[in-house]
Amino acid sequence: MDKLLEMKNISKSFSGVKVLHDVDFSLNKGEIIALCGENGAGKSTLVKILMGIYSKDSGQIFYKGEPIDHLTALDRFNMGMSMIHQEFNLVEQLSIYQNIFLGREIRKSNGFLDISAMAKKSAEVMAKLKETVPVTTPVKKLKVAQKQIVEIARAICFDCDIIVMDEPTAVLTDRETEILFDTVRELKKRGVAVIYISHRLAEIKQICDKVIILRDGNFVAEKNIDEVTEHQIASLMVGRELEDTAPRAFSGDPDDIALEVSNVSDELLKNVSFKARKGEVVGFGGLIGAGRTELMEYIFGLRKVKTGEIYINGKKTVCKSPVQAMFNGIGFATEDRKKSGIVPIRSINDNINYGYLLKKKGLFNNGRQMLENTSRMKQRMNLICRNASQLIKTLSGGNQQKVVLGKWLLIDSNILLLDEPTRGIDVGARAEIYQIINTMADEGKTIVIVSSDLPELLKVCPRIIVMYEGQVMGELEGENRTEENFMSLASGLKTV
Repeated sequence: MDKLLEMKNISKSFSGVKVLHDVDFSLNKGEIIALCGENGAGKSTLVKILMGIYSKDSGQIFYKGEPIDHLTALDRFNMGMSMIHQEFNLVEQLSIYQNIFLGREIRKSNGFLDISAMAKKSAEVMAKLKETVPVTTPVKKLKVAQKQIVEIARAICFDCDIIVMDEPTAVLTDRETEILFDTVRELKKRGVAVIYISHRLAEIKQICDKVIILRDGNFVAEKNIDEVTEHQIASLMVGRELEDTAPRAFSGDPDDIALEVSNVSDELLKNVSFKARKGEVVGFGGLIGAGRTELMEYIFGLRKVKTGEIYINGKKTVCKSPVQAMFNGIGFATEDRKKSGIVPIRSINDNINYGYLLKKKGLFNNGRQMLENTSRMKQRMNLICRNASQLIKTLSGGNQQKVVLGKWLLIDSNILLLDEPTRGIDVGARAEIYQIINTMADEGKTIVIVSSDLPELLKVCPRIIVMYEGQVMGELEGENRTEENFMSLASGLKTV
């Protein structure tokens, strides 16, 4: 195969801490390579060095046999390198087509922007990804998954030789993921090489040719994808054997209903009702637009509906605002953690104590009590950090999510709504999050999980409620919890 890219002895340090240690990486034309490792392993740093976003401390990069160390990020973009970022790199106020062509605008002979040409091309590439939202729509009006599709469209819209995909399916359902994979296979046939970063190991086995594993900034292994199992990849990533987990069986009182939602309807939701018992972990699945997140927003007081009632422990409850929901014992870990789950520029201490400060009485903050709160949650969550004053934005995704969960546990939330709880989290931290969820359920808390990752729902939730176009299509328990049954319900076919 034709060698397209070669990175030799790449090293990088931040503030005196070495995050890459003489890493080698090569890529052939038409090859799809998975780059795996826990958060902090150096994956994103390596590809950002490739794209010219970060400078390297030492090493060399060759593209089609020529050194490119002197080229800027824009130079590399223009010569055929593109990247789908894990964190959205979109201009919210601009439209879909403006974002897709940002920096590569089509102009007419008179120098003016050719809006019709850009809109037409954008619509074509969005249609290829099976997304029908008008390309004149401002990005700020899109759902999280739709924003991800815009990121993908921007990367594949132009003739590229290399595309880096950093967690491209983190918020996509199985259906949208398969559409993306079909596109990747087409790119491969055209000779485009893909560097694929994902914590979803089943995807890696499905789409990639090889896997390269980093751990603590060091190269660990390179394997052909058919030489390793998902379990072996995960063990190489964390440096130890990982135990397989199974859904925690519900062992509480089936009549002890902690949360009941009745007859919720609006322009999207259609007469939605469900019950969740004390000590139960219940999952919500469905395709994009099914209404799962909107339902959670209603329960937490973020969304107004035409009809609907909430009962907590059998008592009708009003949650017209998040503060009311919080005082009623409900906590909500949102799907976009960095946008609405944490305050990135504040410390771990501030973030963990957010709910505590809202609920406590008195005019003054008790700094000593806040530090004690943080210390207690740090121990309970197995939070890895330097100290309580560390900015939360400097933590890994898994540790940020532990802070979010700790925030709600601190104020003894008995009902926890977790929307995409392991998005962008590596396999080691994901296993810890699952254990925390099971422990909370053992303590009698009610956990409602929304996830686009079907294997996650099957692994964690003994009962899965499936939604389609704003309505509940059915529930899966016991031997009915299969991928086939799930997809038939999620596609609108009542066959279970």
